Parts: sequence; C-alpha cells; structure tokens
Amino acid sequence: MIKISIAIFVSIIMVLIMIIAFMMLAYRIFVRRLIREKELLHETEMQHQKSMLDLSISIQEKERKRIATMLHDDVGNKLNILSVWINNPDSWNSVRSREVITQQMPVLIETTRNISHSLYPANLERVGLILTLSELITNVESSLKINLIVIHKYESSDIAVEVQVYRIIQEFMSNVLKHAGASEMNIHLRNSSNKLRILVTDNGKGFDTGIIKRGMGLGNIEFRLNSLNADFKWKSVIGKGSRLIISIPQNEQ
Repeated sequence: MIKISIAIFVSIIMVLIMIIAFMMLAYRIFVRRLIREKELLHETEMQHQKSMLDLSISIQEKERKRIATMLHDDVGNKLNILSVWINNPDSWNSVRSREVITQQMPVLIETTRNISHSLYPANLERVGLILTLSELITNVESSLKINLIVIHKYESSDIAVEVQVYRIIQEFMSNVLKHAGASEMNIHLRNSSNKLRILVTDNGKGFDTGIIKRGMGLGNIEFRLNSLNADFKWKSVIGKGSRLIISIPQNEQ
C-alpha cells in the first residue's frame, strides 16, 4: 500500500510539474505575442507618422513649385514686359506706350494679390470664413455652379481651423473642376459648440473610393483632415457624383 501511495504521489507530482511547465510555456508564448503585437503597433505608428511626414513634405514641395511657376510665368513675364517698355526712351513720349504700362500695372497687382491669397487667405481674418468662401465661389461661377448652404447662424471658429477648412473646400472644388466633369457643387456648413460639420458634394462622374488617387489631390484633403482630428468619409457612385462628409471637433465656446 505504501509503495502504491508513493507511486500515486509521484504521479501527481509529475502531472503538477507538467501542468506548471505547460502554464509557464503558455505564459511565455503569451508574453512574446504581446511584445510582438506592441512592436508591430509601434512599427505601424512609426510608418504612419513617416507616411504623414512624407505626404506633408510632398504637399509643401508641390505648393512651392506651383507658387514658383506662378511667380516666374505671371509676375516675372509681366515685369519683363514692363521693363522693356519703361526702359525704352521713346516710351515716355508715346501715348500707346503709356496705355500699355497703365494697363499692365493693375494686372500685375491683381496677379500678386492672387499669389498672396494662395499662400494665405488673409480675408479670413478680416471678413470671416463665409464671405471668403463666397469670394472663392464667385471666382469660378462661370465654370461651375456652387451653392453655399449655411445651416443656422455660423459662429466663427479658431482661425487655424478655418484656414484648413477653406483649403479643404478649395482643394475639393479644384478636383471637381479638373476631374469630375460636374455642373454643380454644394457646400453645407453647420457648427455647434463642439462640432463643425461640413458636407461637400458634386454631381460629376464620381470615382472608386477604394482606389483614391493621390494625384487627384485627395491625399492633400485627407492630410488636412487628419491634422484637425476630424472624422470623415468619402462616398461616391460612378456616374452619380461624390460627397465628403466631415465632422471636426471644436473647443466649447
């Protein structure tokens, strides 16, 4: 009996040892998996940050290139023409020369103003988002019908937020003009104490939301939206236009 009891006891001990060993092995596997998941999450976050940084640099470089082209082609060429006329000794005695110089000066001033506005929409601080958007709409009304719909009374937001909102709508409008083949675009604005909600739509040809082409400028829009911690969703049906639904958190006023 004693020998049997010892054998049973030894068997129990062996089973316990095996159970403990299995539990320790399972725990080690769990810890390793947890560490790996954290490493993968960290790698994903780092890759996302790198992608956002690369996109930011790309946007900045494209903007600089565009401005450099505008300065060279518009301002530079107009200044060269004026220089030729002004440096011509006969210009000051010619009525026609004076007319050309007089005509070119307002054009040059307007071109410079447009470039300045593309760098920073200064009117935002002076007249607010709604009137600045109205001015933007007026500039393209011959090419595209745009309806600005403000739900309730719009209360001004933080200027940094409004600049980004203006750029987002401007970029959407530019995409519509270049790619959508649309005849109409709508902008809905509604803000409250803690949310700014925006809906922009067009009746153009639409696009595949599963294959968002960065060349269309949609990457620029998403970059700005992410910088605002906004919730957003693209909806588009081929042949029936597209829409962008945005909800931007705001500090309570």
